[in-house]
Formats: sequence, C-alpha cells, structure tokens
Amino acid sequence: MREYGSEHPAVVLPDGYFESLRDLGREMSYLRSGREALLYVSLNCKPEGEPVILFPAYCCWSMSAPFQKSGWRIVYYKLNEDLTVDLDYLDSLLHSCNPSAVLTMNFYGSASTAKAVGMIKAFNRDIVVIEDFSHCTFSIRDIFDAEVDYYVSSIRKSVGVCDGAIILSKAKMDESMIREESDEFSRRRAVAQKMKERYGFSKSQDDKQFFLGEIRACEGVLDEFDAVRPITDLALKQIAQVNGEDIAYARRENMKHLWGLLNGKIEMVSGLERSFGGAPFSLPILVDRRDEVQHQLAQNGVYAPLLWPICDEARNACPVSAKMADKMLSIPIDQRYNWDDMEEIGKIILNCIL
Repeated sequence: MREYGSEHPAVVLPDGYFESLRDLGREMSYLRSGREALLYVSLNCKPEGEPVILFPAYCCWSMSAPFQKSGWRIVYYKLNEDLTVDLDYLDSLLHSCNPSAVLTMNFYGSASTAKAVGMIKAFNRDIVVIEDFSHCTFSIRDIFDAEVDYYVSSIRKSVGVCDGAIILSKAKMDESMIREESDEFSRRRAVAQKMKERYGFSKSQDDKQFFLGEIRACEGVLDEFDAVRPITDLALKQIAQVNGEDIAYARRENMKHLWGLLNGKIEMVSGLERSFGGAPFSLPILVDRRDEVQHQLAQNGVYAPLLWPICDEARNACPVSAKMADKMLSIPIDQRYNWDDMEEIGKIILNCIL
C-alpha cells in the first residue's frame, strides 16, 4: 500500500561518488557519451594495421561501432547461459585469432569477468583488456580488477544527466584526440529531460511527444559520433550532485524485491542473485512473443527496452546471445522507484505474461 503524508525524507546530499573513483589509482577521463568513450579508447590502444579485438556476441551496436570506425576487426566470442564468458571458446580464439585486445562486460552486475580476464593475461600480458562497466557503474569497487587496462561506462544510462561517460585507464591517454566541447546534444537533452519531469505532474501528451521526439533526435546526433567530445560543464555539475551510496542501495533493494516477486513464475537470466550485493542495472526477463509482451507492458505503463538487437555474425557465433536478442526485456529497478513501484511492476508483468 502506498503511504502519503507523514514526514519528509531527508534531502539527499552528494557524496562525491565519481570523483572518489580516482582512489582506484587510474587516469580518469570524462567524455560526452559511452560510444565516444569507446572510440577514444580504441584509438589510444590501436596498433598498426587492422588488429583483432574479441567481443562478447551479446553487445549493442554502440559498443562495436567505435572499434569498427577506428579500423579494428571484430571477432565475437560465446557466452554461457548466465552471460559469463565461455572460457573454452575464448581460449580457442586467443590461440587462433592473435587478438590485440579483448572487450569484456559484467552483464547486469551478475556475470563476473574475473576468470576471463585472468585467462587473457595469462595467455599474453600484452593483450589489452577493455571492460564496459555500464551495468556496474555504481559498484565498480566491487568488481574492480587491476588486470583490466581500461574501464568504460556510459553514465547517462544510469542517472539523469544530459550527457556523460567515464574512462578509468592504467595509462595516460592522448588528450589531443578530444575535440572542443559541443553542447547541442546536451542542451536539447536537458530541455527534454526537464519536460519529462513536468510530464510527471501534468500528464500533458504534448509534453510527452515533445520530450520523446527530442530524445530520439539527440540519439541521432550521437549515432554520427564523428569525433570524441568531452563531457559538458552542465553534466559535470549534475554528476557532482549524485549520491552513489544511495543509488546503489535503491538498485539492489529493488532488484531483490522484484526478483523475489517473479522468481519461479517468469523466466529470467540465470545467476542474477549474484548482483544482490552490488548496484544492478536492470532486471532482464526472457519471454516468448517478446514484441507483443513489450507492447502490453507499455500499455500498462512499464517501458521495457530490448537490450540489444545483435548482428548476424554475433548471432551465428553464440546461441545464448541470439536467445537474448530474441526474448529479452529489460525491466527497470533503478533509484527512481521504491517498494510500492516494484510491487506494481511485478503485478503488471505477471498479468501480461501469465
């Protein structure tokens, strides 16, 4: 039951979360977006010629496109049902492909990459390991591996900033590759985000159509990624207001709650319980008639994106990744929501699927 009135909760004060990551002993760079951050990394660590990078087959276009743009050849590796790396398959690619780099990802905060990273470095310490920690943005200390050469996260996937991504690198990066700031993207997103906030009070369909249109247009700007751009001053001010500890607490409590409501009734990615101690990104469910279910959920107010469509080459390399692309929906469990929201979301999911 929702409760109204009573005392106000405390105003949340910032805890300097992102700046505190400097304590990890890495060079830290803020960029405009995750894909531009990956482009920056790909340019910084690229050897001569057309080097090979091994990629998880379950990945979005915005992860792979920066490496293709900068002249890398991508070879996809398999994942297990719980989205951990298929170590035997990875080992075979290390021997057959002579990779210069490997990209890893701890999917949903529950698919540790530690064994894979250890295998890569034991095979050849010169292979560059790049880990996308967008699903673990607020639990990087829990998963941090000193063997990883670059950690990259898209900040704006986890909090309401107008732009932003972060890189934690072992080596100093070539800052001459970063172009001047361009604020068109951030200005338009900031206006759209403000309109979305107001929509929560007004429910004006005009407001809704405006912010949806602007957000789509902004994504089109990012898809061009013709340069590496720095984070904007506005976004830096926004992330300085973040309280990472409170965000992590909300995410893990919401994840445990919703997982408990759905467990045994709805198919979910296996091993999600491993994320309960961190700061999970979302709760991935697996459903038949995925597009139909997604539409039904949206009609009932639950917007569950697909993460992600994958290319044919990745699909052919990994049946698990193909299954994710065909059946997966990402259910929100982030800090915008609370216990009552999880109860409502759980009821909607069960009513739409069962």
